[in-house]
Amino acid sequence: MIKRLALVFFVVLLAGCSPKYDWREVTTAGGHLKAIFPDKPRSESRTTEIEGVNYPFTMDMALVDDQVFAVVYSVLPEGKQDEASSQKAGEALLRSVYMSMNEPAPEPLPAFGEKLTFRKAVGNQNASVYVKVFAGKGVIVQAYAAGQDDTLSEPVADEFLNGMALQ
Repeated sequence: MIKRLALVFFVVLLAGCSPKYDWREVTTAGGHLKAIFPDKPRSESRTTEIEGVNYPFTMDMALVDDQVFAVVYSVLPEGKQDEASSQKAGEALLRSVYMSMNEPAPEPLPAFGEKLTFRKAVGNQNASVYVKVFAGKGVIVQAYAAGQDDTLSEPVADEFLNGMALQ
């Protein structure tokens, strides 16, 4: 009986020590981006129109409780992978972020890699969305962490966003 209780206690102790976030490094965006995720990401793809141009986007996303950690990217087509084209597409992506948040885009636009913070009411809860947009090397990337304010802390969002690096 004592051995059984000791085993149950040990299992409960281990379960209590398991981390909520299981951070892992992932190379994504066709090898153009190094990212960290708090859990194993899953991928979905679709074509999205931004300012009259269709881009094939892929989203790598991990969910932890009600928190979303996502990297949305498009590898630009051949002939559009130069820095000027990447910058133009990245600026369009930045403006689309503001549009999707129902916020006016500032002029000048924030620099690529600058953290954007949006706070929204969702039902009776307040939610935050933290975003970084990157552009260059033939790819455009939007990384974001979103969740209710009582579950997603800004330091956790920063850990995710600061783990992004174009390669």
